[in-house]
Amino acid sequence: MFSLLKKEITSFFGSLTGYVVVFVFLLATSLFLWVFPGNYNVLDGGYASLDGLFSLAPWVYLFLVPAVTMRLFAEEKRLGTMEVLLTRPLSVMQIVLAKFLAGLLLVAISLLPTLIYFYSVYALGNPVGCIDTGSTWGAYFGLFFLAAIYVAIGLLASALTDNQIFAFILALFLSFVAYLGFDFVGAMQLPSALQQWITGFGINEHYASISRGVVDSRDLVYFISVVFIFLFLTSRIIHFHTVNFRREIKSGILVLIGVLFLSILSGQLFFRLDLTAEKRYSITDVSKKLVKNLEKPVNITLYLDGELPAGFRKLKKSIQEKIADYNAYSSKLINLTVVDPYEISDAKRRDQLFEELAGKGLQPTDIRQNTDQGTITRRIFPGALIEYGNKMISVNLLKNNQNAHAEVNLNNSIESLEYEFSAAFAELMSPEKQSVAFLTGQGELNDHEVHDIATSLTEKYNVFNVTSTELATNGSRIKALIVANPSQKFTEGEKFQIDQYAMNGGRILWLIDPVSVSLDSLSNGNMTLAFPRSLNLDDQLFRYGVRLNANLVQDAECLLIPIITGTSSKFTPAPWYYSPLLIPSENQVISKSLNRVKGEFVSSIDTVGKGNQVRKTVILATSAYSLVTEAPVEVSLASANNPIDRNLFRQPSQAVGVLLEGTFTSVFKNRMVDSFGVKSSAVKTESMPTKMIVFSDGNLIANQYRIQGGIPEYMPLGYDRFSKQTFGNKALLLNAVNYLCDDEGLMELRSRVFKIRLLDKVRLKEEKLTWQLLNVLVPILLISAFGAVYVYVRRRKYKC
Repeated sequence: MFSLLKKEITSFFGSLTGYVVVFVFLLATSLFLWVFPGNYNVLDGGYASLDGLFSLAPWVYLFLVPAVTMRLFAEEKRLGTMEVLLTRPLSVMQIVLAKFLAGLLLVAISLLPTLIYFYSVYALGNPVGCIDTGSTWGAYFGLFFLAAIYVAIGLLASALTDNQIFAFILALFLSFVAYLGFDFVGAMQLPSALQQWITGFGINEHYASISRGVVDSRDLVYFISVVFIFLFLTSRIIHFHTVNFRREIKSGILVLIGVLFLSILSGQLFFRLDLTAEKRYSITDVSKKLVKNLEKPVNITLYLDGELPAGFRKLKKSIQEKIADYNAYSSKLINLTVVDPYEISDAKRRDQLFEELAGKGLQPTDIRQNTDQGTITRRIFPGALIEYGNKMISVNLLKNNQNAHAEVNLNNSIESLEYEFSAAFAELMSPEKQSVAFLTGQGELNDHEVHDIATSLTEKYNVFNVTSTELATNGSRIKALIVANPSQKFTEGEKFQIDQYAMNGGRILWLIDPVSVSLDSLSNGNMTLAFPRSLNLDDQLFRYGVRLNANLVQDAECLLIPIITGTSSKFTPAPWYYSPLLIPSENQVISKSLNRVKGEFVSSIDTVGKGNQVRKTVILATSAYSLVTEAPVEVSLASANNPIDRNLFRQPSQAVGVLLEGTFTSVFKNRMVDSFGVKSSAVKTESMPTKMIVFSDGNLIANQYRIQGGIPEYMPLGYDRFSKQTFGNKALLLNAVNYLCDDEGLMELRSRVFKIRLLDKVRLKEEKLTWQLLNVLVPILLISAFGAVYVYVRRRKYKC
């Protein structure tokens, strides 16, 4: 067997055909990866990744492998040496295995020079070596298995004929059918279970998984089984003239039963090994449990396709991969359909589709692209519509933080994919909505002022108003209570009802202004006074773990407002230090990867208490250049004319938002409560584990509005009319409510962090030609040098 293997390798490298085949493979891949512009080009993509190679190689191998295998048996038949070969002291399967291993080894040798590509991406990374090595080696592993199937198919085609050209064409056709043919059939209008079953027979379904660096035992079983089937068929064809049909049928049935049994067993008992550095293709137990409990198929329509920049192509690919990860554990098929709206050539119909998508909640974004006709702007919808039974929701997948670079936003979007999809699945599967209530009765913000956040919450929760008195009877069905900027003093009885709601596990979102500032007085003149606001909540919040300070925090990083300067009647922008642009913490899932938050007359928060019962986490703070002034304090528009003085703004990072988690102690513990009609025995003094979030800016949740002709017009929450920017207020508050209501740990999925792996743009610009020449010429030169040495050694060995 070894002698036959050696003979095939010697025959390949002893002829010019072998080198031509390898040259064509290396030249094609290097040109597409390093020279030709397009989706495969590494330099144009800008990411430290060889994804282009592993997407391109299966197509190049469609031609390379048949060229390698077409002669393995066909030439033996043409030269009449087949009978001689069968008389060797080798079994038919040993002959087939020797030919197979020879073909596979030759394909592997052609792959070795591509390690130059790996070195190049490694060296060009920013920083050097930032390429995900584990993922890359896993993808090479998958490419090797793909080549193994192609070689097995080519071997079968070569065994069927003595014509090498026919063997090449037949192997090419069969390999293409095995690679994508089942996907084409599965894409037809068929039941989802049948679609999943059909596509599972195709190579692409399994190669797409393993080429990412995910080793799934089911994929390994598939590759090994398919290779074995083709090798078995080849062995039967070789000695067809001596075949015993009854025995062959029996053997075939046994092989088929064995393969089916192994496939079923591998589907029930399987493992997945994620070789990527951040385990980016592993989903959490929470997500696994969700998809295992699916009772119906899920249909996802993604409107992100066509001519896209590299970053959005990466986002689309990540979405497809994430759905594949879900399907690895799902009890029902999660079907993903990718749509390019620009395939609709009629502009009127396309605009109508855009309006429909926007009406369903998908947020558009505009991208600029350079084409031969110049720079064009395209509108895309980086989001998806998810259908489950008769329910449908929209999910926006692009995180657009205006203070972050495009690469950072796209990476944040990829990081949050599992959370977005799992949260959507949970919402669709939930038989009923949870309830969120706004507290009323103490001069809180009215319905117009909380219209935007309330409308957004309605998509997921039952939202209504409740008084503190009603908490005593309805508190058990309220998952979270929102206290939105009360302006009137709480009585002890009202405090008691809120306290007992918390003690019974209720979750509370506090938005409190410790200082009162009259905006009417400020707008009518240039100055007003800010006074401490007495709400009678200080002792209660102190007992829970925070103290809201009666001060105002000015911040050098703030909004600009239009003011009249000097004798001119024109408005000019000036910094309004009392409207800080607050910084969400990157260390907590509530505030991670959010845009700046617009504040107005904010105060600082101190955490108090040393016990371990309540964990305190700052989730929102001012910038490094803050100034704290104790109330009462004069607030004047004239301060906008004052330049920033570093000596004044030197009280950094004042906390204005704090998350409290744990077991709380009642503020009414060891207190007389008979005065407001409550018996001491009815007081629950220690809470069950629960959560609270406290913000020291009551207007953080308030949207602007105006009423014209009796019809209210609402501005988006966080919108600034002067700069025409929408800040992260709504996203932060929605995350806050979701976190408070989350019992399954879904919000923890937002904590995933993926490293941004980019190429060094400066080096790309300065050294582009050098790296192109290196990756195009060096692999070919290596094979040429190998061939020259090989020929020299053979001539020297066999020289007479």
